Amino acid sequence: MNKLCREVWIEVNLDAIKKNLRAIRHHIPNKSKIMAVVKANAYGHGSVEVARHALEHGASELAVASVEEGIVLRKAGITAPILVLGFTSLGCVKKSAAWNITLSAFQVDWIKKANEILEKEASTNRLAVHINVDTGMGRLGVRTKEELLAVVKALKASKFLKWTGIFTHFSTADEPDATLTKLQHDKFISFLSFLKNQGIELPTVHMCNTAAAIAFPEFSADMIRLGIGLYGLYPSAYIKQLGLVKLEPALSLKARIAYVKTMLTEPRTVSYGATYIAEPGEVIATLPIGYADGYSRALSNRGFVLHRGRRVPVVGRVTMDLIMVSLGESEGKQGEEVVIYGRQKGAEISVDEVAEMLNTINYEVVSTLSRRIPRFFIRDGEIMKVSAPVLYV
Repeated sequence: MNKLCREVWIEVNLDAIKKNLRAIRHHIPNKSKIMAVVKANAYGHGSVEVARHALEHGASELAVASVEEGIVLRKAGITAPILVLGFTSLGCVKKSAAWNITLSAFQVDWIKKANEILEKEASTNRLAVHINVDTGMGRLGVRTKEELLAVVKALKASKFLKWTGIFTHFSTADEPDATLTKLQHDKFISFLSFLKNQGIELPTVHMCNTAAAIAFPEFSADMIRLGIGLYGLYPSAYIKQLGLVKLEPALSLKARIAYVKTMLTEPRTVSYGATYIAEPGEVIATLPIGYADGYSRALSNRGFVLHRGRRVPVVGRVTMDLIMVSLGESEGKQGEEVVIYGRQKGAEISVDEVAEMLNTINYEVVSTLSRRIPRFFIRDGEIMKVSAPVLYV
């Protein structure tokens, strides 16, 4: 491994990404394509390398949250279709067309103004658009058949926009009660049937996120959007308990001990607020990671890491750049590897466990990992690429 000046890093197992893609591929209908969702820096895993690997091993399209995220992929030489799932302002329409990035649309006025912008700029590229249909998520999208028809007509009348997809998003597909998911599905199908009855030929249709693709593979349509499952994490405990698809976590978070101190003859306080008192003889190790790296301050005096395959507690408050852990009366050495998320000598601290401790979801735990942490991409047991915003030697 390249020597890091600040010894904290993320390992991304690209072989796990490949396995997860294959597991989903075998679970859904052969006719359904896979769109790999790599927004939020690929849920903290590193968007460029994950996107390349996903496209190499079964994905045919990509999804992001913003035009800027799409441009990052284009600048890296990725030519596959890229869809922006969220809202894009009119000020970025020209840029989207220039970089061949597909946008989501659901308003007639937006479509007309986007067309005017591209016409005024004499754009040589037509802007691809997927229509977002709101069947129950309540965020973005057309809500009635009349709205949908008006949007479709506006797109068909446009000289500079082209309609290439239509989609909806399930809000409760990861829960045991399938009532709302089935209602959303039926509503979306009724919208599609309405368009067909108007003599309108449909473009690519997609509705399944990871949860729906696992629980309702029959809803896969032309394409699914594989997000959290791509990274080996389940959308919920319920989806995991179904046992329908075996996924393998791709991310490990590791650090090396920066400093070790043994408390001598009297108790000593640890970190801000003096919320932990170390006893005489207790060994305290300092690790170079903190809340600025995405290791939540809420894990103060609650979290654990793995040292020599043994769980040891985080003690005192998590600070911006450092945390302290108690090794008890065991020895520790500067430079020793510690696992924060992942496995070590048969023991494991999973992202799901940390999410439960924080009363949140695994999505948040991984996607908030800071870009300042270097990502080491592992394939066939070897480091094949390092992504680091801070120089290493």
